[in-house]
Amino acid sequence: MKVLLIDDDPDLRGLLSHYIRQRWADATVDEWDPLERDMPDADFPLGAYQALILDYMLGRGDGLDWLAQLKLRPDCPKVLFLTGAGNESIAVRAMKAGADDYQRKQELTRERLITSLHEMTAGDREKTISPELASRMEGHSLGAKIRIPGFRVLRLIGEGGMARVYLASREGDDEPLVVKILRREVLSNTTALQRFMEEYALVQRLESRHVARIFDHGNSGEYAYLVMEFFEGGDLNKRLSGAALDPGEAMRIFRELMFALGDIHEKGILHRDLKPQNLMFREDGTLAILDFGIAKHIDAIDKTRHGEVLGTPRYMSPEQVQGRALDLRTDIYSAGVLLYQMLTGRHLFEGDTAVEVALHHLNTPPPALPEHLQQYQRLLDKLLEKDREGRFRNTDEVIGFLTRKLQQNTALERTIRLH
Repeated sequence: MKVLLIDDDPDLRGLLSHYIRQRWADATVDEWDPLERDMPDADFPLGAYQALILDYMLGRGDGLDWLAQLKLRPDCPKVLFLTGAGNESIAVRAMKAGADDYQRKQELTRERLITSLHEMTAGDREKTISPELASRMEGHSLGAKIRIPGFRVLRLIGEGGMARVYLASREGDDEPLVVKILRREVLSNTTALQRFMEEYALVQRLESRHVARIFDHGNSGEYAYLVMEFFEGGDLNKRLSGAALDPGEAMRIFRELMFALGDIHEKGILHRDLKPQNLMFREDGTLAILDFGIAKHIDAIDKTRHGEVLGTPRYMSPEQVQGRALDLRTDIYSAGVLLYQMLTGRHLFEGDTAVEVALHHLNTPPPALPEHLQQYQRLLDKLLEKDREGRFRNTDEVIGFLTRKLQQNTALERTIRLH
């Protein structure tokens, strides 16, 4: 492995060089300081490298200009482009200019760096690769050949059980978008394909700022796709990162989730799969719900009342685990599970298997909140009531409780502090 590293920060250059040599003991990493040297000229042996790491901010000079000019050279290696957090529009421009991958510098870890270099160069260096890497490389290859009128698919950024997720943009601008492409093995499943395409119809009907915007859907050759908005703020799972949120922030997010669910429920739609990965944040901090792949209109809910279990076990309501007919209160319960996780940094129930976790929702009382969070206990008790007849009936009741009870508690705390 031979890597050329162009960045004006000597500390970052040293750290990335260290990571690369840790992974590949025989690696050669040549550091290039753009504050002291101009862009590599035509005599520089660029083709001697398997990978080039190039920063967007070069101190003097624009990394995008350097990228465009270097990519004109036939001997230019694979390029990993570094951007700042929240600069997906820059990433889009970089990918269009020929970058092979991008990473946000603020989020660049050893694992992400090594994975990126591995994916970009494995075909040149290794005759046998792991099944996981083979799947990722297949995903990159698919993204390069998929054709969607008016849009450009740029880079694989995630994988789920049903679909691969790509960074994309419109042909005419650099606004970042997301394309979800259904996995080939799912296409043969008529039910899964129907759910994937129904997602567009459901979201289109909602017309809510609390729901991810979908711009297009259809088929490209043998592949089905959705084109939707990109979320600069990432998902709730990223915000949690295994730790509790500040209680005030947790309650702000929960309250906004209630308004989001209210918009959905008002249209007669149950989400049925609320989880941290499905709660996204825009750049301004507003929350939106996505992934309506198993959402269902209440009028059609009888299709699932004969024992079909759908959802994610950690966040399922007891009646969902039992495969019973569902109503609005199933999403209310799942929101309560999310609130517990936001407040404590822990899952409501743990288990060695999905079945064990699901059975806890049926039979195990929820653990009490720590003493410093006791003011939220009544709220959680009402959200997580196993008998749904004792649960909040809808989001209006939850919001009313938040307004009456929690604001009263906050006012009382202020009064105590003043005296």
